[in-house]
Amino acid sequence: MARRGMGRSRTYQRDQDDIVAIFGGNLKAARLKMGLTQAQLAEAAGLIQQYVSLVESGRQNVTLTTAQALAKVVNRDVRALLARPRPGPFKG
Repeated sequence: MARRGMGRSRTYQRDQDDIVAIFGGNLKAARLKMGLTQAQLAEAAGLIQQYVSLVESGRQNVTLTTAQALAKVVNRDVRALLARPRPGPFKG
């Protein structure tokens, strides 16, 4: 009997431990801090802008080589881009 919801077509839900989403979010934050557009980041890393968009949104996994190239452009260590962000101060 097949397990329900385990196919590739199921909607993928990200959680706080989703390393692909963590990497993408950290990459985007680092890119914005440097004042780069996605196109500028992509060009400097030898990629296309659409690919960078998918990475930043957590919809595209990257190879270690690509992760290193992206990290280099934003002057970060790959480990920093893989670290789960710390919660900020409560603003209520």
